[in-house]
Amino acid sequence: MTKLAVLAAIALTACSSSVDAFSTSGRVTSQHASSTSLNLFGSKPKDPNSASDAPQQPGMMDQLAMFKKAQEIASKKADIDKELAEEKIVGTSADGKIEVTVQYIPPQMPANPTPGYEASDVNIDADYLAGVSPEDLSTALVEAIRAGEQKAAERVGEKYKSLEADIQGIMGGMAAPGGAPPQ
Repeated sequence: MTKLAVLAAIALTACSSSVDAFSTSGRVTSQHASSTSLNLFGSKPKDPNSASDAPQQPGMMDQLAMFKKAQEIASKKADIDKELAEEKIVGTSADGKIEVTVQYIPPQMPANPTPGYEASDVNIDADYLAGVSPEDLSTALVEAIRAGEQKAAERVGEKYKSLEADIQGIMGGMAAPGGAPPQ
């Protein structure tokens, strides 16, 4: 029980920076109030004595605006994913004699957060099929599938570029995708 009381005392002193002493009644006494509260409609009120270049923290209204912008971006992403899922992207090999249609499969959050690609149709030229060895046919099919997936990935990248600017705007230009600083 003594260890629990010591841990509770440590936790209380660690959580409250304005606590100076404990009274015998178990009440916490404070000598001064915290000056870090935010204004509901914006950042902290400016102190005329402070430096004018001091960074201001976002207020509640700024945070609500950021949340609304994040919802708009999520809605745009869902629309882009739906549009991409409806597109048919074709990969070819063997000089166009094999065509594989690839479809984009959007991520299914949170169970499967990674997008995927699915080969939905295969067309093989009949003359080519009659004269090709099984090994060459297998190699050509793999090449066509990879070409289709590469085209689909490029298409997804192009479509997502429109979201990049929106995300940069909400992040305040803090960093480019991949963690690199903006240029």
